[in-house]
Amino acid sequence: MKKVFLLLCLLATTTIAMATDLWEGTHAVDWSNTLTIEAAKFAEAQVGQKIVVEFTNATGEVIELHSNGGMLPGTRYAHVLYADQHEMEVFITPGMLTCMKEHGMEICGKGFTATKVWYGDGKDNVDGNTVWTGFFWMDEWSTLEVAKTSFNDINWSDYKAIRFYSEANRTDYVINVLTKWGDGGKLGDQTTMTMTNEYAELNIEGIDMATRLDTDRLMIQCNKEGGNPFNFTAIVLVKKDASTGIDDVRGQKEDVRGDFYNLAGQRVVNPSKGLYIVNGRKVIVK
Repeated sequence: MKKVFLLLCLLATTTIAMATDLWEGTHAVDWSNTLTIEAAKFAEAQVGQKIVVEFTNATGEVIELHSNGGMLPGTRYAHVLYADQHEMEVFITPGMLTCMKEHGMEICGKGFTATKVWYGDGKDNVDGNTVWTGFFWMDEWSTLEVAKTSFNDINWSDYKAIRFYSEANRTDYVINVLTKWGDGGKLGDQTTMTMTNEYAELNIEGIDMATRLDTDRLMIQCNKEGGNPFNFTAIVLVKKDASTGIDDVRGQKEDVRGDFYNLAGQRVVNPSKGLYIVNGRKVIVK
């Protein structure tokens, strides 16, 4: 009886992770043999959730996620697969979700066999200004390459900076933000950027970002220096007119147009007082 009671208590207090299957089968991916997942499959997907691609037979080649004739926004460029790797994951940004719901997703690359694609629980702090989020291990001169499409439809005149969030909890590491290798490719480094324990911030008010992003990726290169390696976790744009990233909305919720989402990316039909995301903005309903 005690064992039964204990089991019931565990079931009552355990949160079950939710997952939605997008595709399952066997598909040997090659650049000429992509795996396409139609837009309708993403009808219930939400910002912050993770998409997982499972595979076998990895041979050290690459995987890319495409949509609408280009790289899927919010994804890494030329994601290298290791021979002992069996899955890769991406976290849904607002730009990624819009693209997938309209155009679907294509799994491209070479040297692996896709077996399953699904999405489920992920991060709860992804807002409308996030252009990439995930976990990228920064060690000795590691480079995170983010697809240029992550910045599609960005009106750069609205923004003053780009923040590169990490789990470093220190400021004594080397960081280079580049659009290409060689002369003229660097946008900033630790000597010109604002460094905090939470993020490194690149001021872009004097940079013509639309012109400088003339290549296919934005690169964030780091060296751990004397400290431990760490994860980079997000790239977030900072608006000129928002010191906190929160728009203070006064009055009733009916005054705010658009669907309401909580900070977990879940749609809220009847929002009460609190903080929500509406049309990619953080708003406070009072």
